[in-house]
Amino acid sequence: MRIIYFVLTFLYFFVCPAHAEDNLPSLGDATSGIVSMQKEKELGSGWLKSLRRQAPIFNDPLVNDYLKTLVYKLVPNSYLSDRSLQLIIIDSSALNAFAVPGGILGINAGLFLHSETEQEFASVIAHEIAHLSQRHYARSLEQSNQNTALTLAGLLASIVIAATTGSDAGLVALAGTQALSAQAALSYSRQNEQEADRVGIQTLYQSGMDPKSMPKMFERMLLNSRYSGKPPEYLSTHPLTETRVADTRNRSELYPQVNYKESLEFYLMKQRVIVHYSSTAKQAVLRYKHFIETNSGIDLTPEKYGFALAKLANFEEKEALEILDQLMIKDRHRISFTVTRAEALKANSRTEEAITFLENEAKISTDNKPIMMTLAQLKFETRDYKGAESLYNRLSRLYPNDPNIWYNLAEANGLAGSIVELHQARAEYFYLLGSYDDAISQLEQALRKSAGKYPVSAIIQQRMDDIRTHKRNNRF
Repeated sequence: MRIIYFVLTFLYFFVCPAHAEDNLPSLGDATSGIVSMQKEKELGSGWLKSLRRQAPIFNDPLVNDYLKTLVYKLVPNSYLSDRSLQLIIIDSSALNAFAVPGGILGINAGLFLHSETEQEFASVIAHEIAHLSQRHYARSLEQSNQNTALTLAGLLASIVIAATTGSDAGLVALAGTQALSAQAALSYSRQNEQEADRVGIQTLYQSGMDPKSMPKMFERMLLNSRYSGKPPEYLSTHPLTETRVADTRNRSELYPQVNYKESLEFYLMKQRVIVHYSSTAKQAVLRYKHFIETNSGIDLTPEKYGFALAKLANFEEKEALEILDQLMIKDRHRISFTVTRAEALKANSRTEEAITFLENEAKISTDNKPIMMTLAQLKFETRDYKGAESLYNRLSRLYPNDPNIWYNLAEANGLAGSIVELHQARAEYFYLLGSYDDAISQLEQALRKSAGKYPVSAIIQQRMDDIRTHKRNNRF
């Protein structure tokens, strides 16, 4: 499979003071410069809605939960002033990560495939967090007077095309929006990338991780890019060169030795992604079987977990459950094992047992999203629509920006007979996808069916007014 190095930063052009090796530039207040932090939030929110509407989203609750955990391990050690990030994973095996103004941080699921260690994976995330913390987007506008909507629309198009076609067409789409300013911004882009590397390395170290993981990741990216052919010329605005790799290597050498204990969870999530992108489940089973049989003296927990996942996908439910039961002997309450075992119980036609199992685990891991999502789905499938509705309602309050939860809640509402709530949940789902007319239409139906029921009707009317305001201000 062709590997594309495509860590997007959409024209981050900023001149880093040459004399300030360890001093970060002043970022100003929330209203300074061409684009205020509030305006960045609005732009980012609209952009994310459009991305959700157009790109395939990787909705695996366990993988998303791991990403959130890692990001919020790095964020307290970064220079982010506003730490309320929104995360998204694109369902694509290509290597990609991106940062968008307003605290939007995204990756392709393929980043798991191309990172050999958790710290290498984290180095890409730290780099993108650095772009956000330094507000490179706003500074790029100040330097080049770009058209805001055009620049972000180009980034959106490139991600969507690359994710849906798996080709360089997305890169070409982005190139079109950059052509007018790329030449003038070349030196700024290089210095900007260097600053993101420098700040990212510092974030890694302060998070207890090895700064050397960044140059190791970059070295592999550079090597892979050579085998994948010559990249488009415009990628000089986001250069990954021998010089840049050497610079990150030299910077990382300035830090003391770090002994970081990598999380098993990263390697478990990597197996979920590997199985997801396997050409066939049968081939995945054979690969895991061969690896486990030919390796000894190392911890094979991740591979055994992957083996169980592959067997589940290959309808070998009994064997999958046996493997998971063995894994849980030593690690009884690991969430990833818990959720997958419940799925294996269901596959073995033991759904009621799976529900009881998850309900007991939920008492230990209160409000855990993967457990709650899996439990709600199991209740839905056993026609306990009220039980599923209750869980999805709880999840919607805990995670109001997750469109997948609102979609599932609407389904549960409808089958539980909660018709007004069905339209309200659908409205929130459409709103998070930026489909404002559809959201308003759903609320209009909810309003008609709640006539005379105050304060419900007042709440619906207020939400309708809010969405109409968002629609007027939307630029995507």
